[in-house]
Amino acid sequence: CWWWMSAAAAAAGQAARAYHTNSSCSYTTSPAPAQQAAAAAAEAALPPGPQKGSDVPRINIGVFGVMNAGKSTLMNAITRQETSIVDATPGTTADVKTSLMELHDLGPVKLFDTAGIDESGELGEKKRKKSLAALKESDVGVLVVDVSRQQNMQGQLDRLKGSLKWELQVLQDAEHYSVVPLLLLNLKGCQPGPDTNQLVSDIQAILDPANSHLQLVVDLHDPAVDVPTRVAAFLQDGVSRSRKRPATRSLPEWALTPESAVFLNIPMDAETPSMRLLRPQALVQEEAIRYWATTTAYRMDLGAARCGDPAAVARERARFNKAIEPLLKHDGPKLLVTDSQAMDIVHPWTLDESGHSLLPITTFSIAMIHRQSGGKLPLFIEGIKALEQGLSAGDRVLIAEACNHNRITDNCNDIGMVQIPQKLEKLCGKGLKLEHAFGREYPDLEEEEGGPKFKLALHCGGCMVDPQKMRARISDMEDAGVPVTNYGLFLSWVQSPEALKRVLEPWGVQI
Repeated sequence: CWWWMSAAAAAAGQAARAYHTNSSCSYTTSPAPAQQAAAAAAEAALPPGPQKGSDVPRINIGVFGVMNAGKSTLMNAITRQETSIVDATPGTTADVKTSLMELHDLGPVKLFDTAGIDESGELGEKKRKKSLAALKESDVGVLVVDVSRQQNMQGQLDRLKGSLKWELQVLQDAEHYSVVPLLLLNLKGCQPGPDTNQLVSDIQAILDPANSHLQLVVDLHDPAVDVPTRVAAFLQDGVSRSRKRPATRSLPEWALTPESAVFLNIPMDAETPSMRLLRPQALVQEEAIRYWATTTAYRMDLGAARCGDPAAVARERARFNKAIEPLLKHDGPKLLVTDSQAMDIVHPWTLDESGHSLLPITTFSIAMIHRQSGGKLPLFIEGIKALEQGLSAGDRVLIAEACNHNRITDNCNDIGMVQIPQKLEKLCGKGLKLEHAFGREYPDLEEEEGGPKFKLALHCGGCMVDPQKMRARISDMEDAGVPVTNYGLFLSWVQSPEALKRVLEPWGVQI
């Protein structure tokens, strides 16, 4: 922990504290030296072929609409089973129903069946909030429109527009969160003929005046139509139009070559599960191996490295130096990835006598947030800027982790519950109001009267949620005006400005 740092580490901490209050930095994205050195090797690094392993993204498809529009019927058609309850009673779907499945030509998908967005009252507002959360996490949003609900409105565009206010709101939110909208006009209960044709045309003109959205007009209850096949083809066409970026990798691309060497520093403590690595460690190692990089896994003894016995510290450092010696001699791209809580040791131990870096380093937490955020590392520097400007007693700080395990604070220094709070108190003094959010649920980020609820948010790497959920959280923080940083960036910055600079360089982000 902080209190056991060596004199050199303590001096670095003093320098960091001076930096926190006496200087400011500008942040730019540019090629880092490590990237430039490895550019030639990285050109042909990624082999052709289908995505596999840690590269496989799951596509999130949300189904939205008013009550009784046919959302659950659509879900059952997609999954070809009674995934969702279908009933004429309004409000049958009370919460978001999630289904996992495989769609041919698309791969693994996650489907969200949501409650009707037009339900009134306090319960309706809660359901609407859950539906919006599902929309934020969707790559594609299918808006199911009940055409029969608009009967006798053909030619009455103003009246029709008012009737479609909820559908228009969904499309507006989809645009804001970069979700690709698909329009499914459900003809249930409509009689074929010119009136229905005109009504469909009017609805299309209001919801999609530019004719830019993929549309399907079908009666989801028509036994004469192969609805599951038509819907599957519709979804496949829609997903192919998705504006979402492809899955971001956990490691810099220059490190994913047959010539690369990746060293993984994996301390273990009382919270480490048996029989497996933690998810960030496993993902990083699997990805490196999949792209033919050579990996080395090392377990650092943090207790020995931080203890007050100089002989024990010297033994652990000698063991570490011996382990990284082949990496230092490697003449191809090289990278050391460490547990964030070991930065107080790894940073000074990977500097030469002149204080220059021996090799590129980063952390598992930074690798994960890079992957889960879609490469938005510069955004997480905004939280560091907020720390530089200073926090005061009474300021609220959110510490968020995507996983939800039992914290063994008596036997080990849990990062979220012990280490980060201690470091914040040492940096900012007592009186900060710390709030913790663990697992998949997330608190409101805005005050009821408006304005950000938190002065700062610190988030883990987000390895236990999908990238879509992580990016939804990021969007919420941006909308609320809450600056956010990441565990790995924070723990590196606390160590020293130079340590922060080092862990960002492999990603092409320079301070």
